[in-house]
Amino acid sequence: MNLDIRRERPDDHRPIFAIEAAAFDTDAEARLVDLLRAADALILSQVAEIKGVIVGHAAYSLVTVTDGASVRRFPALGPIAVSPPLQRQGIGSALVRAGLRAMRALDYELLFLVGSPRYYPRFGFQPAQPLGFTSDYVEPGGAHEHFMVALLRESVPDGVGGHVQFHPAFAEVS
Repeated sequence: MNLDIRRERPDDHRPIFAIEAAAFDTDAEARLVDLLRAADALILSQVAEIKGVIVGHAAYSLVTVTDGASVRRFPALGPIAVSPPLQRQGIGSALVRAGLRAMRALDYELLFLVGSPRYYPRFGFQPAQPLGFTSDYVEPGGAHEHFMVALLRESVPDGVGGHVQFHPAFAEVS
């Protein structure tokens, strides 16, 4: 499979919406991408193409990490989607790897996501809570393994921890 990954262009918006909507039970993720784009909150939006046809998409926006008076910003991956007939063929993996390279090139130290604890560890993601992070996506005392972080450097930066808040658009579509 000859897969190309590139940044989205304005004429990609409709195919991205279609792939995001088809890959999930509802169009919430597709609407989320549109809301993030409208808020100018996408720091990166990548598409995967085969022979010029978009077959996958990954979006990156910033989260805030608050610990007392300290507020830092890091990227988050999501949503990410692959056209259903082409899932399980490495397209999603290629998108995740391309995003990790891009976030490292942009000098970010951490990358957050909420996703499958069976899928994302292969890319270096691990549960974020044991590293000192909380999120609205984790209920006190509840399962937390789906709230993950990838260390883009060797360790969590000194003094970084606290509550991770995703862009308000995430709450609008949930």
